[in-house]
Amino acid sequence: MWQLRAGILAASLIISSAATSEELKLTVLYKQPQNAEEFDKYYFGKHMPMVYALKEVKKTEVAKQQPAPNGSPPPYYIVTELWFDSPEVFKAMAATPEWKAIVDDVANFAPPGTSTAFASIVEPKK
Repeated sequence: MWQLRAGILAASLIISSAATSEELKLTVLYKQPQNAEEFDKYYFGKHMPMVYALKEVKKTEVAKQQPAPNGSPPPYYIVTELWFDSPEVFKAMAATPEWKAIVDDVANFAPPGTSTAFASIVEPKK
């Protein structure tokens, strides 16, 4: 869990060094939970409503991973992507009590090995 929290908190270092105002995407990769039903109940019933309440989030996508064509299980259960208009928008939002509550809530349900990644959107160009 410390890895996920460290990844989210380290975002301020990445974002503060961003030289452009390109869109920013936050991706959270949730490992397979021990109990998918309990994970889903908490994630969709409590955690994601807090995320959906953030007006700074431009777009949200939640995808359940599927087995590979050879039947091997996926490495992740759910991949969540949040889009922001710019790194600056994310940085301002990350300082709010609402975002801090979301980050703190992750410890209540995320399986060990859950990780985050930040990316600047480079394609498609409009």
